[in-house]
Amino acid sequence: MVTIDAHLHLFKALSEDYPRAIYEGMTPPEREESAERLLEVMDGAGVDKAVVVALSTEDEYLGEVLEQYPGTFAGVSVHDFEATDHVASLRRRVERFGIQGLRLFGLNAEPGASPESIEVFPLLEAMSELGVKAWFYGPPDQVDILDGCLQLLPDLKVVFNHLAFLPDMRAEMQVDEHGRPRFEVDLPPYGLPLMEQMAQKHASTYVHFSGHYAFSGVDYPYLDLQDASQRVLAAFGADRVMMASDWPWIAEAPGYAETLSVVDHLLPDISEEERSLIRGGTAASLFDF
Repeated sequence: MVTIDAHLHLFKALSEDYPRAIYEGMTPPEREESAERLLEVMDGAGVDKAVVVALSTEDEYLGEVLEQYPGTFAGVSVHDFEATDHVASLRRRVERFGIQGLRLFGLNAEPGASPESIEVFPLLEAMSELGVKAWFYGPPDQVDILDGCLQLLPDLKVVFNHLAFLPDMRAEMQVDEHGRPRFEVDLPPYGLPLMEQMAQKHASTYVHFSGHYAFSGVDYPYLDLQDASQRVLAAFGADRVMMASDWPWIAEAPGYAETLSVVDHLLPDISEEERSLIRGGTAASLFDF
């Protein structure tokens, strides 16, 4: 079975040709993480393909990577909530870069809003029509709205990022001593029952088996997240769970191969079929490489 890293980031040093966001402590202007370096690391870890997620709303380097390495990478853009026409922006990206997913940090909607009243509902409709996956990373009040959207758009595939923890990125993200995203959370995470409900209600929802480093209170292999990991697997099933590294944040601590081996430490009793699905089969069913 093919091995696929289902979520990681590549980016160039900041320039006019390669605009991108700067996150203090993580992505200074001069830093870059190239596809060439990643491919060497993937080869050393026995990883065949990967899903590249843009660092921010700009697609220049993502598009270049997809063009240079067809068959190896699939692309996910970050939605620009400031776009004047959300649907036109999506269609342009699909046509120009061939993206297959769009990352959404919530829905930019007031808590309790009805699905069809939110500004991005036409975007979600277009994503469902085009088969573009929603890469979702937002707090519980936004998941509640997403729940209603999925009742109206049952074919829209949604991938909950990073073990389906539900942080508020803008309010809660810190940067640790290794230059990695960090969130202080209680265990089990307060959003886990909501994620279990979403998994049961919506067969079109998936989850990343990733991001443990950002939420754990102990060192690798993050054994304090074993219960949460097993509950996520029980809720979604291996055919809706995808292993991911979140490269490059884990390049030095704990390392690329080590990060991908977390599945074996935290889910030691899964069958070989389940392991194959989590390590690549599920991602292969979602993406056209």
